[in-house]
Amino acid sequence: MFLKAVGALACAIASCALAQDAASPSSDVALLSQQLQQTRAELNDSKRQIEELRQSLEELRRQVQSGHPAEPAPAAVAEPTVSAADQDVGFLAAKINEMHQDKVESASRYPVKLSGLVLFNSYWNKGILDIQDLPSLALPSFPGAPLPSVGATLRQTTLGIDATGPKLFGARTSAGAEIDFAGGNPTTSFGVTAGLLRLRTAKVNLDWNNTSLTFGQDNLFFSPLSPTSYATVLEPAMSWSGNLWVWTPAIEVTHRFDLNDASSLALQGGVLDPLTEEIPVFQGRNPTAGETTRAPAIAGRIAFDRSKAEKFPFTIGFAGYRANQQYQPFPTVESWTLNTDFKAGLGKRFEISGEWYTGQAVGGLGGGIWASVVYPEPVGPHTALQPLRSTGGWVQLKFTPSVRVEINGTFGQDENYGKDLRVFRFSFDGNGFPAMQKNRTDLVNFIYKPNSILLFALEYRHLFTQIPNNSGAKGDQVNLAAGLRF
Repeated sequence: MFLKAVGALACAIASCALAQDAASPSSDVALLSQQLQQTRAELNDSKRQIEELRQSLEELRRQVQSGHPAEPAPAAVAEPTVSAADQDVGFLAAKINEMHQDKVESASRYPVKLSGLVLFNSYWNKGILDIQDLPSLALPSFPGAPLPSVGATLRQTTLGIDATGPKLFGARTSAGAEIDFAGGNPTTSFGVTAGLLRLRTAKVNLDWNNTSLTFGQDNLFFSPLSPTSYATVLEPAMSWSGNLWVWTPAIEVTHRFDLNDASSLALQGGVLDPLTEEIPVFQGRNPTAGETTRAPAIAGRIAFDRSKAEKFPFTIGFAGYRANQQYQPFPTVESWTLNTDFKAGLGKRFEISGEWYTGQAVGGLGGGIWASVVYPEPVGPHTALQPLRSTGGWVQLKFTPSVRVEINGTFGQDENYGKDLRVFRFSFDGNGFPAMQKNRTDLVNFIYKPNSILLFALEYRHLFTQIPNNSGAKGDQVNLAAGLRF
């Protein structure tokens, strides 16, 4: 009987939900009231039978223990009805929403949440660009260069999973991972539309009240910001144009000091895999020039946060990074950066944000236009080596005329020192390509979110890339995106 009542309740709730789209509000209330009356009666009858069964089992247990029949049990006190709950509209709505939610079961029995973004991008290109659907460089004309194109892709779709774990040493534990379909294209028929899975981020967190410890692969904590763009989800906007972003395995610790209700100070430090921009072999893994030093990279950041302030909220941070790289048979190369980042609100409608860096041999972080060192020959064996010093940054102005509309304008640039590039008559990076001197990106986008799930975006991006002793090349892309979050 109890299962029958539960089934009746589920059917009643499902019937109400299905009728919601077709019926008027008044008919919904009447139907819900009628079904709740029937369900209440069945629940009360089930409760009565369950209580009688419980009393019978208790009497049987006493008989077994004492060896003779027990005295009749006193009459049971009637259980409270659900009439009080019927009068609480918020309670009923919460229960209906809970019944309609799909639950994800995990082996650990701790909560797990799935999320993602199904993203469609169509694009129109002008000029010679390095990657058709996600260009970062404009290239001069050369034999076999890709032609201007038009196309569409869904490989910027992302999938994520977040899990909550038990407390450890007083810390709340959690984990998360995110993947996309930018791992390449299979060399099969129609492989151009069959993107391969790629790991983006994955991390384990331990969070105390003011301290956090993270193990995993995530954004660079000493370069934490990226511009807003739905045309460049696979790589954050301004990649190769002043944005240090590469998802890097690291161990990070953060401690926050609350200065007052609106301000705090954060101290961050960590050790990172000293990655470089070297292309890995097809199978297995060879050590990069940073990993062969057998010493991790280190980084630190200090940030002042007033983002909760009512008047002029802002956050500003200062950071540094250091690692070594060993390119045989040359001496060790020092890799380092000095960084700053900021975000500030300008009234209720505007926000400005940006980052700046200067450093040396930082191709593995996304700096130096993806080059750390240069050689005089396009391929080895190399006879000489020169580390590249570079500087770059980006700034974005965000305008939010309403909660559903957002307009962003962004400028970014990365530049290698001409003095380092002129050490050799011709400078080539480690992958055999001519080294770039300057790369600049300008973009403006319009984003419309009709609700918290759907989004539409239109973006125009202009690229300018310069090779030493060259006037530079230009390219453009118009990108139309449509997405759904879940």
